[in-house]
This record gives sequence, C-alpha cells and structure tokens, in this order.
Amino acid sequence: MDIKKVSQYSLIILLVITSLLFYYQYFADDVKKIDNNVSENVLEKKDAEVNLNGEDKNIIENLKYISEDLLGNKYILTAQSATLKEDKLNEVQLFEVNAEIARENQEIIYIFSKTANYNKINNNTVFKKKVNVKYGNQKINSEILDLNFKNQIIEILENVYYVNENTKIKADKVEIDLVDKKLKISMINKKDKVNITSKY
Repeated sequence: MDIKKVSQYSLIILLVITSLLFYYQYFADDVKKIDNNVSENVLEKKDAEVNLNGEDKNIIENLKYISEDLLGNKYILTAQSATLKEDKLNEVQLFEVNAEIARENQEIIYIFSKTANYNKINNNTVFKKKVNVKYGNQKINSEILDLNFKNQIIEILENVYYVNENTKIKADKVEIDLVDKKLKISMINKKDKVNITSKY
C-alpha cells in the first residue's frame, strides 16, 4: 500500500477524532444545559397554568381604592379580598365589599355587599348579593346595585326594600341621582304596583 495514502487516511481519521473530542469538550455540555433550560421553562409554564386555573389565582387581600375629584368628592372602596379578571384587565372582582360616597355638603352614602365588579378606570361598580345601602335615616336592601359615575346615578335592582322613619316600600327599582340625591322608586313592569306601608 502506498505510504502517501496511508498518511492521508491517518490524517483524516485523526481530524475526525479531534473534531469529536473538541465538540464533546466544549459544546456537548452547552447543548445539555440548553435542553435542561427548555425543560425547566416548560415545567414552569405548566406550573403557572395550573396556578392560573386554581382557586387561589391572582388573589389580593385587604384591598382599598380611594378616588377624589376636583370638587373634593370622594369614593372609598374596601374589600376583604379580590381577584383580577384575565379577560378584562381593568376590572377587579371584589368580595365582602364596603363603599363610601362622600360628596361636598351632603351625607355619606354607605354601601355593603357580598361581591362587586369594580372598573379601575372609571370607578363604576356593580355590587351584588345582599346589597345594603345606608343614607341618613334611609336604608335600602336589594340584590344588585349599579353605581355609574359617568351618568351620576345609582340604580338599585331586584327585591328592593326601602325603609325610612315612616315608610316601608317594596319595589323592583330605585334610582338615586348623585347630584341632587333625588330618589325615584318604580316597578320594571308598569302594570305592577309599588307596595308602600306608611306610619302617620
């Protein structure tokens, strides 16, 4: 066999062996690390998805929002706990809710409910379940209260029971104008009548 060919084959084999040794020395560990990192990221993502689907997702405890306008009117909202809504980033679901609407030279309106949906941008709030409103000597119980700051109105709906010193009223709907504090009590079905009991 030709010595020249043997030398060439030997050099090629040596080059292949050197390349393999170089690869395993400097690159194999990096590939393993990358694979491990990818696996860890996948696991972390799966854990995050499990947490998002769990009962305790995005829970905030002892929450308090305070907003005040240029006229000095204040809206204070507190809750024992809250969850962020994934599909509506500007809305918060509140639980065991207390609210105060304090306007210049007017009595404070107090609102209590089991749950509420709060909009962080415009402060509009929908209170639900065992809603209780106190304003001076007036009390209103219902299942839903829609507080709309844009329209400056409170709508109280479903099983509405209004009480003051002399009057008890059962109705479907009560509207309170936040500007002049006028009450409007009505039935959704105009054929139905508001039930009023009075003391004279």
